[in-house]
Amino acid sequence: MRSALLLTGILLLGACGREQAQPGPTKAFQQEGVVFKLDPQPAADCKARGQRYRGTVQWQVPAADKIDLELRLRTTDGQVFLGTNQASGTQQTGDWVEPGLWFLLLDHRKGETVAAFQAGPSPCQ
Repeated sequence: MRSALLLTGILLLGACGREQAQPGPTKAFQQEGVVFKLDPQPAADCKARGQRYRGTVQWQVPAADKIDLELRLRTTDGQVFLGTNQASGTQQTGDWVEPGLWFLLLDHRKGETVAAFQAGPSPCQ
């Protein structure tokens, strides 16, 4: 009995120490003064590409003394698409954008997500 309680306590402590995956956003948003969008571009041969497509991500945030931005995919702890210290810019994606893919713009200086959107349907449809 005592060893079962000890084992249960160890398992609970171990679970508390693990970080949970961050959930993705549930709706698109942009803080005031922020621009964050994707301009889709059709593939040369839409039949060969299916629903995946490429696009150009554009961002613009109010200028500050120091900028530390990350563009992530799916969630706030998802794959980093781009890190930048530029308040505005564009970046081309590959042919991997698919409908429903979330793009998030994180401001590490403020410690928050400042914008998020979901990719729309392929321009090839």
